[in-house]
Amino acid sequence: MKKLIAIAILAALSTTAMAESEVKKSIIVNESNNTLTNTQAQGIGNTATTGSVGLKNSKVKKSIIVNESNNTLTNTQAQGIGNTATTGGITVKNSEVKKSIMVNKSNNTLTNTQAQGIGNDAATGSILVK
Repeated sequence: MKKLIAIAILAALSTTAMAESEVKKSIIVNESNNTLTNTQAQGIGNTATTGSVGLKNSKVKKSIIVNESNNTLTNTQAQGIGNTATTGGITVKNSEVKKSIMVNKSNNTLTNTQAQGIGNDAATGSILVK
């Protein structure tokens, strides 16, 4: 498991994704600007994100997660089984989050976020915790 300890600031160009990570006393910030994008997840158990923060199988303690992305004319889709599509959101899956703050201040204009198939999720400008 990757470890991120002490005070750290992460800024993403488009998406911040962390899988199997340990985040302690940190600040994760996504301030991306996305225009005319097409992001897709197809198959089984995949994720398509545009201007989002994603945490999967991670431990987050005493941290701040901020998504302040601007997304215009975006198309984000999940097709198949157990896929996720998010635009301008924060997605937390199978993760342990303790004493942390999540803030989503994304601005989403003319976005298309879809989930097609079995057990898929689609979210725009939201915080999705599973």
